Amino acid sequence: MQLTLNEQQRLIEESALTFLSRQPDVAGPWYHAWPESRWMPMWRAFAEMGWLGLPLPAQAGGFDGGAVETGLLMRAFGRHGINVPYHGGILLAARMLAQRGTAAQRDRWLPAVMDDSRRLTLAHDEAQCLDPWAPRATVARRERAGWRLQGAKLLVPDAGGADALLVSARIDDEGGGSTPDTDDVRHAVFLLPMHDLPMQGLRLHRCHTVDGAAAADVWLDGVHVDADALLGIADGSDATPVLHRLLAEASIALCWEACGAMQAAFERTAAYTRQREQFGRPIASFQTVQHRLAEMAVCCEEAVAACELAALRVDAGLPDPGDAMALAAMAKSKVGRAARYVSQQAVQLHGGMGVSEELPIAGLFRKLTRFQLQGGSPSWHAAQYGRAMLASGAWRDSRTLPSSDRSSAEAPASWICN
Repeated sequence: MQLTLNEQQRLIEESALTFLSRQPDVAGPWYHAWPESRWMPMWRAFAEMGWLGLPLPAQAGGFDGGAVETGLLMRAFGRHGINVPYHGGILLAARMLAQRGTAAQRDRWLPAVMDDSRRLTLAHDEAQCLDPWAPRATVARRERAGWRLQGAKLLVPDAGGADALLVSARIDDEGGGSTPDTDDVRHAVFLLPMHDLPMQGLRLHRCHTVDGAAAADVWLDGVHVDADALLGIADGSDATPVLHRLLAEASIALCWEACGAMQAAFERTAAYTRQREQFGRPIASFQTVQHRLAEMAVCCEEAVAACELAALRVDAGLPDPGDAMALAAMAKSKVGRAARYVSQQAVQLHGGMGVSEELPIAGLFRKLTRFQLQGGSPSWHAAQYGRAMLASGAWRDSRTLPSSDRSSAEAPASWICN
């Protein structure tokens, strides 16, 4: 399949590629642990161009951008090695606040997020939890005047520089602390303003991920929050469906970013093989090298096709969170395996220079390596997607052509728990 962009999507992609190509840091080295002062001017420019509000709803002041528009922007980030907290801050935290927050919470935070005066991030990942949709070990227990949070979150993106954390937690109504049956789990999301630090019981340990992104481990040792810290306090409903759907859509966006990084790695590797000579001629003239480059190009095209399919299906409307989770598993399985091959071949064809931090290839390799393990490995997603297709019978139908049996076109909502 080949996606035909409309005028708005084309303008988003062209403006992103043009702007990012003119940034001084794109010359390298890529994906290093830059201090905040290095990328904050770029973040302010994102706000001026409306990118921080692109995926947010119009009623909140955003631009109602869909999965395709967001994916095109993320692919441009990957193509130029831009390391900013867009995934955790905008695609997860800001969208969660826009969809679950009360009117007062949205009015207080979202305009400030979109004009770059404040930053948010979602604290969701936990130790020994490879399943991004599994019940959280962090628990929230009701108290007379609010809630008590207990648990730990690992590698929270931009936690040290964010103005507020959105913390996902399992609601423990009985106070026992044990994990109930999956079907009975209810989750809530709490907004913790960081300007209130030091907050009793909350500790941060700042670090950097392998691709240079700023992160922090967060410990919540009986942190008390007021009742108005709960997102969606007006209705008090379970946040699990919204949380799962946003995690799935953000995972698809990460796949788009990986496609941009893969394309950059492929193009730089192809250029290097045309310049590097051995036995009196460029190594690109050797048949073995040509076969590897051809396979890298095929992997890049297949990965983009998987992202386009997932994004188009999301934009078409998915009534059930399980549908988005299945699409995210499909995309991560394909793009993750392609990213592994492209990144390893890029280093191999560069020889010893492929691991030198003087070249962007080393940074791209670290970025794509982290992507493979972020939010579940490709093999894990492939297994989940395969079980979903077998259980629903959807493997009989094309993923792009109309289904002959609409009842089996999508996986069941509980597919991830089977």
